[in-house]
This record gives sequence, structure tokens and C-alpha cells, in this order.
Amino acid sequence: MDERDFIEKRQSQWQRLNGILQKTGGAQGLRALNRDELRDLGPLYRRAASDLAYARAHSISDSLVSHLNGLVGRAYSLFYQTDRREWGGLLRFFAHDFPDTFRRRIGFFLASLGFLVAGAVIAYIIVAQSKDNINIILPGGSQLHDSVKYWESGKVTHKVDDGEAAQYASSLMVNNIRVSFVAFALGIAGGALTGLVLFYNGAVVGGMAALMTHVHQHHNFWPGILPHGVVELSETVIAGAAGLSLGWALLAPGRYRRRDALVIAARDSVKLIIGGCFLLIFAGLVEGFISHSLLPKPLKITFGIASGIALYGYLFLSGRSTNRASK
Repeated sequence: MDERDFIEKRQSQWQRLNGILQKTGGAQGLRALNRDELRDLGPLYRRAASDLAYARAHSISDSLVSHLNGLVGRAYSLFYQTDRREWGGLLRFFAHDFPDTFRRRIGFFLASLGFLVAGAVIAYIIVAQSKDNINIILPGGSQLHDSVKYWESGKVTHKVDDGEAAQYASSLMVNNIRVSFVAFALGIAGGALTGLVLFYNGAVVGGMAALMTHVHQHHNFWPGILPHGVVELSETVIAGAAGLSLGWALLAPGRYRRRDALVIAARDSVKLIIGGCFLLIFAGLVEGFISHSLLPKPLKITFGIASGIALYGYLFLSGRSTNRASK
């Protein structure tokens, strides 16, 4: 096959691949492609790589080899891309990628919040009827029974030693991050188990709140919960949204093949989980150093409310100017 025949036979496929790669060049990446384009991307990339090898082996013109090399290189980068932006990439992630992904997945966030609130409301009603019903939510042997005794005692504030607070904050971060990853990973089961995890987390909060009514400890409970709880529970809901997003991609892939829908959902979900981990680091530090300290209760409540306002202001507003500028 001479060079002219080679080009005439393959050129339409190269143009098709080039058009698909150009379409993925924006902020949406692979999400910009429709189902047919996603299906064709892999085979077109492999054929172009094969054509490049053929062109090199048969001493085809340097200009064509260069063109194919660039085409294959762009496709390779799309398939096996890694973020090499280092600190600049980290700043962009928090200034744009994380909040932008949150807004695009807001429907799953609201669904996740619904599971959490439903658990809290139902548990509150059950425990409000009888103090002993807390055992329905926290079965015998649960480590959370220690928390029940702690909050019932009312002795929940003390001078916080820095070393003790740092160790406590570290253990909280590890545990909360583990719970978030569990909620996310269970989404692969269709989202049902993620919903159950969210419901139970809400039930623990609702049951404990109802218990505080019985023992008259709301004045100690909320100042000890709100400073870290607003951000911590918000992150739990975000992690749940990541899991539900995976589950929905599995159950209702829409115009994509199920595998492709899962890949797209997983990319967004991982961003939500990574961003959420940093929120849990913040929440762990606050719980370790502030929530149970001797700081005035009004100051603690104000801190919790302010942290919630700052968090959702960031999630809903950050990166919007960048989006407008790119349109």
C-alpha cells in the first residue's frame, strides 16, 4: 500500500478521532461526549496507534508520522491522564473542581440529605416516646453507648490538653474518613446500602437529640455538637451523594453504556470524596480543640452556624466566575 492509498483509506478515521478529542478539550472532558463517541473512542485510538506503527515501519513521510504521533499522544493522555499541576492543580481543585462537581451532583446531595433527615426524624419520634427506645437505634454492645452516658452526665466540657486534643482529633478524622469511604463504596450495590448508612447516621443524631430531651441536656448537647457537626454531617451527605451517584449510574446509565456511565460518575464521586476528606480534617480539629473545650457556649454555637454558612457559600459560589469566563 503506497502512502496515498494509506491516507485515503485511513483519513476518515483519523478525522473522526481528532473531532472527538477536540470535543473533550473543555472542562467537561469525557462528559462532553455522547454514547456513540464514547463507544468509538477506544477502537479509533487503537487503530491510530496501529497506523502510527505502520507509518514508522514503512518510512511514510515525516509529516504524516508527526501528525499521527500527535493524535495518538492526545488520545493516550485522555485515557491515562494524570494531574501534573502540583500545587496549582490543588488550588484549582478546591477553587473550582470540587464545588463545581458538588453543584453538578446537587440532585444526589439532596437525595442523600433526604435519607439522613428521614433517619433523624423517625429516630427522634421513636426515642421521644420512651427513653429506652434508644436501644433500638444503639443495640447492646455498641460503642455509642459510651457517648450516651457521656452526654447524659452533662460533664462534657473540660480544659483541653493540646496533646490529648491532637490524638482525639486524629482518631476522629480516621474514623470519619473510613465511614465516608464506606458510604461511597457501597454505592456500587445500586445505592441502597449507601442510603441505609445515611439513614442510620441520621437516626443516631435524631435519637441522641430526643434522649437529651428526657435528661434535660440540650444546653450541653448542641454547643458540643454544632461546632464540628455542621461540617461533619455535611460531608457525610456529600459522601452519600458520591455513593448514590455511582448507584444511579449502574441502575440508569441513560444514553451511555453502563460501564461508561460508571466511569463518568466515579470521576465525579472521587472528587467529592477527596474534597470531603479535607472537610473531615477540619471537623476533626474543631471537635478535638473546640467542641468540648471551656469556650462559652454561645461562641461555640455561633462558630458552628458560621462554619455552615461559610461551607455552603463556598460550595454554591466558588468557581462560578471561572465557568462564565470559559463560556
